[in-house]
Amino acid sequence: MLSIWDQMVIDSDKGMPLYKQISQQIEQMVHEGKLKPGMRLPSERKMAALLKVSRMTLTLAYEEMKTRGIVRSQQGSGTFIMRGPKMEKTEQAITWHTNFAYQTENVNHGMEEIMRFGRDSRLIPFGGVGTAPEVHPGIDFSQCFAEHLRKNPILLQLPAPTQGYEPLILEVKSWLSESGIHADEKEIMIVSGAMQGLDLISRLFLGPEDYVIMEDPGFLAASDAFAATGAKILRITLDEEGIKTDSLENLLMQFPVKFIYINPTFHNPTGITISMARRKKLLALAKKYSVPIVEDDPFSMLYYGKKPVPSFKALDKDHMVIHLQSFSKYLFPTLRVAVLVAHEGIISNLVKVKQRVDLHSNNLTQMAVQVYLEEGRLSRHIEKLRQAYDRRLSIINDILKEKPNLKCRIPDGGVFLWCKIPKGISSERLLEIAIKKGVSFVPGSWMSGVGMYENYIRLAFTHPSSDLLREGIEIIDQAINEYYSYQP
Repeated sequence: MLSIWDQMVIDSDKGMPLYKQISQQIEQMVHEGKLKPGMRLPSERKMAALLKVSRMTLTLAYEEMKTRGIVRSQQGSGTFIMRGPKMEKTEQAITWHTNFAYQTENVNHGMEEIMRFGRDSRLIPFGGVGTAPEVHPGIDFSQCFAEHLRKNPILLQLPAPTQGYEPLILEVKSWLSESGIHADEKEIMIVSGAMQGLDLISRLFLGPEDYVIMEDPGFLAASDAFAATGAKILRITLDEEGIKTDSLENLLMQFPVKFIYINPTFHNPTGITISMARRKKLLALAKKYSVPIVEDDPFSMLYYGKKPVPSFKALDKDHMVIHLQSFSKYLFPTLRVAVLVAHEGIISNLVKVKQRVDLHSNNLTQMAVQVYLEEGRLSRHIEKLRQAYDRRLSIINDILKEKPNLKCRIPDGGVFLWCKIPKGISSERLLEIAIKKGVSFVPGSWMSGVGMYENYIRLAFTHPSSDLLREGIEIIDQAINEYYSYQP
């Protein structure tokens, strides 16, 4: 006789993340009365074996069900289906989600996992981005700022406008002009990292049932920001020149799109840079359909050959581009300072939105970045980063010649390798094996909104030392070779 779990159908070709398929099917069984309140679910390890998925997939599924109030966990006892109307008071807090207006159930839990990998010192960190240890600017940056504060202690007592610390805005204006972006002070805003910028843009432009276009694969945290407003995301795949403009125009003709989100230079995760011809075509489409472009540009200064083509904002003659540029990838991820450049009318309204959630970005970090820019230290530091990361890519290129299981795109810039693994291997399950061996990376399916790229992985190559790069890639290759004999 078949058990209830044998009735579940998990299809990797369905176009939906596996953990969501599991969560949705269990929820349906609860609604149908097949799973009764108080019933204990199998452990993650056992359920993973029953459904033939990775432990990581089950962890994500169980976490999503907890968020939705379908199940509860009790340490040492297991995971249980929620009780009915006679729920004990101690459990009622779990149902608060029914009162939430801001949509959180579609948040990709993969982002939380990536952050967790970065905190685990036992892992060789290919999961998240960090600055190379030999060129980390921490000491230089802190000494520069400390000296500035010693000379100007009164600065600590001054409030900062919501739009940003004014001396920093002036420095940023000059800094941006070096890359062809000529903006007035009223067109520049300082935000607490690019993610805050995306959140503010989403709050200003998007509402339930609105449409936004983005690349697939793409930056998973951006899609979370858009989906949380209730908006619908239309996804377009890339070719060697970037986002496909024919597909883009088809969508623009069919849907009332609010904006197009792109990461056009050394794209996350593929490393692709949109060609000049395609940039011009995309700008023409934006103007034709009156749809703004949100350009997320965290990597363009990290080039390892010739300088990349100008940014969309530098090419923008019609105020169609909202440009986001973070300092995090040039300095360190915890800095949380980014620049948002847009038409004055957009900036003035974004400032109003920001005042409701964040009166002003952190004054100390804004001052620190301003001084670092003013003294020309950032430009010198970025040059050191280019040299250090270019050396890493040379090492990786040599290693990969002996690793036919890993077919990686060597980018012209940026911080990611997009690697194809043998067909039939689940990147999520491979991650589970690799973590046990001491290496983290990001499964390709986590970078897709429709569950594609199961046989791809993303490797961030900037943080590990040269020796750890070699060791980490060797371990991933071993994990691939052991994949079919691995038992969860």
